[in-house]
Amino acid sequence: MKWLALLVSISLCVATSGQTVHMQDHSDWWSKNSEKYSGLTVKPLEKDFDTNNFKILSLSLDTVGSDKIAATLGKARSVRRGDASFSRTQACYVSIGDSEKVHLIFEFGEGMESIFYLFRGGAEWKGSNLCVKSNRVSGDLTTGTGLKLGLSRAEVETILGKPDFVAGDRIAYCREFQRKATKEEFERSRREYPEHLSDKLAHQKFDFVPVTLEIEARFKNLEMNYLYVSTTSQSDD
Repeated sequence: MKWLALLVSISLCVATSGQTVHMQDHSDWWSKNSEKYSGLTVKPLEKDFDTNNFKILSLSLDTVGSDKIAATLGKARSVRRGDASFSRTQACYVSIGDSEKVHLIFEFGEGMESIFYLFRGGAEWKGSNLCVKSNRVSGDLTTGTGLKLGLSRAEVETILGKPDFVAGDRIAYCREFQRKATKEEFERSRREYPEHLSDKLAHQKFDFVPVTLEIEARFKNLEMNYLYVSTTSQSDD
């Protein structure tokens, strides 16, 4: 099977504020695409995963764009880091008034990968001063499946199941499966396909979208203090 680009092309290179900041550094320790990131090597399993894991604040990673993020959380400056396989574009939001700040960051990497990070505390990084304060970001923020900061590992596993990989205080999941295409995705795929297809053939070809989903959770003092969810939706040739 040959993979092509995402059905939905998402980019934050042109931020809703009209400004992009380019930073030639890798101080963003929380990013899975950072040159310094110590990732967990997880072989993808061909197994269904709840697509509500994609969702936070009604924003779904597989369809979200900078306009929807800005409408929900406010306009943020886009930060561009790295190049080649490490290229990534980020929009950062931070809680208001918490003694230990909670950050929600959206990132779009190479291969049209869409990610959100949710974490509490941690070291400062270059560009953290650009994070937009939002009263919608807090320790109570949950994903569509109920994941939130402060959960125990047992509570996380109740939601997600047995981890695909464990390393100390870190657990990870990596799955490949197919999800139902949205109406917009189906119509766009059919419109952009170079040949005319009957309704039957179009539905056979475009009704489902292959997905790769990654999740990593980290724990401190037996509570989850870091979460990332990454998804890449692709189409067949």
